[in-house]
Order: sequence, then C-alpha cells, then structure tokens
Amino acid sequence: MVPRFIYESGALCWARMIAIPETAAPPTVVRRMASALFGQSGRSLRCPPTPRLDGKLAIVTGATGGIGLEIARGLAGRGAELILPCRNPAKGERVAQQLRTAADSHQPVHLAPIDLEDLDSVRAGAKAIADAAAGRPVDVLVENAGIWPQRYGQTRQGFEIAFGVNLLAHFVLRQELQRRGLLDTARVIVVTGDIYIIESECTSDHRWNGGLGGMRAYCRSKLGNIWIAAELTRRFPKLCVFVAHPGVVATNLGGNAGALGDRIKARFMISPELGAQTALVCATQEGLENGGYYHNTGGLMRLAPSDPARNTASAEALWDHCEALAAG
Repeated sequence: MVPRFIYESGALCWARMIAIPETAAPPTVVRRMASALFGQSGRSLRCPPTPRLDGKLAIVTGATGGIGLEIARGLAGRGAELILPCRNPAKGERVAQQLRTAADSHQPVHLAPIDLEDLDSVRAGAKAIADAAAGRPVDVLVENAGIWPQRYGQTRQGFEIAFGVNLLAHFVLRQELQRRGLLDTARVIVVTGDIYIIESECTSDHRWNGGLGGMRAYCRSKLGNIWIAAELTRRFPKLCVFVAHPGVVATNLGGNAGALGDRIKARFMISPELGAQTALVCATQEGLENGGYYHNTGGLMRLAPSDPARNTASAEALWDHCEALAAG
C-alpha cells in the first residue's frame, strides 16, 4: 500500500496499512497555501511504476498538454490502452503519435473528437469512445480537462464557461459512458484544485468580470467537482472514485504569465510530470479510500466538517441540477 498521510493538529502524520481516523483540519487558505507551495517538489507524491496496466483501458480528458499529457504518458508507460478525447484533431494526433512511439508503450492510443464547450459534441464523442472501446469496459477515467477563463464566456448551451467545461461536460460524458455500460466498475479520478477553498457555491449561471472573477469561477467549478465526486461515490458504490489535487503546477492554466510570472512559476511551482503523480497514484495503486481526497503533499486529507467540500446538501442539489441540465 502507498503510504497515506493527513494533517492532524498542524503536524504531518504518517500511517501504513492501518485505518486513518477522521481528523478535522481547519479549512483555511493559509493551510492550503503552506501545504501546496512551499517545498512541493520534495514532498509531492511519486507514483510507483507498478502495478502494470497491461490490458486495461483508460480515458484521460485534457491530455494534449499540461498534467493531462503526463497522466496519459504515465498510464501508457504502465501498459494501458488509451482513449483521448480532444478538440483539436491535429494536436491530438501529434500527442497520440508521441505516446504510441514511446519506448515503453506498446498499446494503442485512440482519439475521440470532443469539444467540452458543446454538450452535443460530448454526446457524439461518447459514442466515438464506445466504438473505440469495442465492447470492453473502461478501467480508468481521469477527468482532468479544465479551464481558468480570462474573460466571461458561455458554452454553446449557454452555461458559464468554467462550470460548463470543468464540471458539466464531464458529468454528461460520464453519464453517457455509464448509459452504455462502460463504467460499471471503473476507477474515476476527478482532478480538482485546493484553491476551491475560497468559494462556497457552484452554479451554472454565475456572472462575473475581471481577472478575479475568472479565478472565482474556476474555484467554484473545482468545488463543484468535489461535490459531484462525493455524490458519484454515494450513488454508484461499485465505482472507485478519487479526488486528486495535483499541486500548484507550472502550466498555461490561467493564461500567459509573462516573464515575471514564468520566473515565479519556476521558483514555486512543480512540473507537469510531478503534478501528474497524484492522479497516477489514484489511477493505479491499491488500498486507497473510496471517495478519498488525495493531495500532492498532504496525501489522504481529512477535511473539517466546516469545509465547503463537506456540504452534502449542496452536493446533492448540484447533482440533481446537473441531471436536469443534461436532460434539457
């Protein structure tokens, strides 16, 4: 079993092969920033190279760059066959070819055309995934794709764009795959961001403007991801569901940071390869807690009852709202 650890009274506590008691950690931005930024590289999880995934089928959204590409690379390197939803076919094919020709990868890599800003495209893409799966069940679904919008926008169906892409599109994709019987016993890894802690709501019609508005929209969608993961765990107990915080990663999420921003990233943030490790742990390792929140430096986190992620009423209401939006 991978070592698991939590925060307890401000100290880092380790546990191997034993149950970890519920411990309330204060849901403060200070705690999250301290645990995420400082010394990330040395304290982040590293996924072991085993077990192998030969014969397994995995889907990774957002795999044409950033941590999604590194998650896909890590799964392919362990022998998994991949299906990669992508909006840009040319970029997707370049990535697929890169993964196909990797020295340690001999499994097929399929592409499924999906634009997460359009639910009609998501539904059509689910059929393409089913065709690529050819009747086999999906073993791993990594819901990684996400945007940090720089200006207010809406999806084709009129939903606030961070909610629509980061949350609702994945909800509909998962729903379509379940309807086709492809996800009955899969591992579902929902990639979130610890920055969710600054928000307490997630709605499909949030109106905002300015740079801080885009950040808040992103945070709201990441909180919603955690709520949906909690409901997915509760409603579909045969699934293995994990929430993964990758760390503060040096990617293009949030737009071009400029020369100064790049220096800050290099100083404080971790590489996409290292940022992929938490999701890879959740995708491959045994003995993890179903429904658990896994943090790149904090391991298995026990969130305080006051943490917005623990709001079960909001989680249930959001799930019902997403179902209604998906049906509409």
